[in-house]
Amino acid sequence: MVHERYYTFVGVFVVVALSLFVLGFGYLYHQYEETKNQTYVMFFNGSLTGISASSAVAYRGVKIGEVKLIEITENEAKTNVEIPVYVNFYVETRLGITIRPIELLIKKGVVANISQPSLLSGAAQIDLIETNSPATGQQKYYRKIPIFPTNAVENPTTFNDTLKTIRTTVKEFGDFIHSKEVRDTIDSVKSMTDSLEILANTINQNSTPFFSNFAQTLAQVSKTANSLQNLSDYLSRHPESLIRGRP
Repeated sequence: MVHERYYTFVGVFVVVALSLFVLGFGYLYHQYEETKNQTYVMFFNGSLTGISASSAVAYRGVKIGEVKLIEITENEAKTNVEIPVYVNFYVETRLGITIRPIELLIKKGVVANISQPSLLSGAAQIDLIETNSPATGQQKYYRKIPIFPTNAVENPTTFNDTLKTIRTTVKEFGDFIHSKEVRDTIDSVKSMTDSLEILANTINQNSTPFFSNFAQTLAQVSKTANSLQNLSDYLSRHPESLIRGRP
């Protein structure tokens, strides 16, 4: 009877100990994950073109986080809409030590700014840029989530402005391709190609291995020159292919 009670007590003790261990481990893991991914929310005044969930957040050229969620809501006065951008920062974790480098960036006056969208993919990222105005006042929150300050002055260069610059560059390149100097160069390449083909055919009639190899080399040079001529002709007709690529 005594042994049965003893075994029962030991069993209960083991179950309780394992339960406490699992609960403690779960709590520590939750704290670890919460510390590793510190969430902030950003509010931008301008366009969010190119920003989506998983867009990169970079500081000094290095990705230190990414956009977690973008949603639309109304302000507290219910007079206007807002688009909060939730961001997860990758933060170093140390057991039992809370590290908050993002708070230091905010205190130093670092603000978030949306970069120009990529010309190829249209995607943009959020850059953290330094200013000469250290943050003053208390940390602000939005629904218990700390707010990361954004650039109050919007970038004057828009995506459309960038496209206009590209169009101007393509036009200038097209004018250059159609210039007399370039056309004369293309004609010279064509003449050189014809001469090399004639020379290669003449040498190829000689059965000597040396001359045969030399003729093959001239033929390759002729093909390269011919390809260059074709490329020049194509660019003269379609200078925009430098940006869009060849169909």
